[in-house]
Amino acid sequence: MIGTARYILIGLWQLAQNKALRKALHEATVDTAIGAVIMFPLSVFIIKTCIDYAGTSAEMAAFINFLGLTGIAIVRKALVRLRFSKFD
Repeated sequence: MIGTARYILIGLWQLAQNKALRKALHEATVDTAIGAVIMFPLSVFIIKTCIDYAGTSAEMAAFINFLGLTGIAIVRKALVRLRFSKFD
């Protein structure tokens, strides 16, 4: 682990110097932040609705949650990518 610190620092310095990598990191950070804000409350809502109101099992609620969040994540990622491609 100690020997890899030198390469991590070199990689971070190159990231700060390279404009394309910096833009990619910015896009990934924005996408992850948007995902965290959207997905956590949505996940709680989906699971609570499935278990409390629809009467499904925990496994089925988790599966429905997985399908719903995956679909929303794909759409979200496409929208973020389209937004960032306008700036190129």
